[in-house]
Amino acid sequence: MKQSKDKLSLIGTFVNSISVLDTDNSDNLTYSTQGRVLRGACYNYTNELRYLNGTYRQHYAEWAILKEDSRGDESTAAQLNKKNVILHDTQLLVDDFTELRDAAYKLHLELFGKEYVLPIKGSKMVTTRQEIDTDWSPKAPA
Repeated sequence: MKQSKDKLSLIGTFVNSISVLDTDNSDNLTYSTQGRVLRGACYNYTNELRYLNGTYRQHYAEWAILKEDSRGDESTAAQLNKKNVILHDTQLLVDDFTELRDAAYKLHLELFGKEYVLPIKGSKMVTTRQEIDTDWSPKAPA
């Protein structure tokens, strides 16, 4: 019971912290503070889930090989136990990040009125005046 309360408070804290950010500091909602942080959260949670799922699959494959080639000795049993712990912990992380990603996607839908779409890797983005925060430019080395 305590774990579900902690998860709810974690997601509530995430939603509240995003919701209080400024949306009036830009003409375009996408480039406001809240928009940038929310898009960053959606992107990061999606990529973290890809990584965790890959890690889980890798450890599961190693666990399956150990299980199949088991000699029945103590060292194999210890390795299997270690893999079980890693698989369990990774699954818990996947569950937590899935809930956070879903909350971020829901906020994105509420704020922008459309679902979040992961940018295509390597796509070229055009910089607009809205993305430039200052007039700073680098100085030539002396």
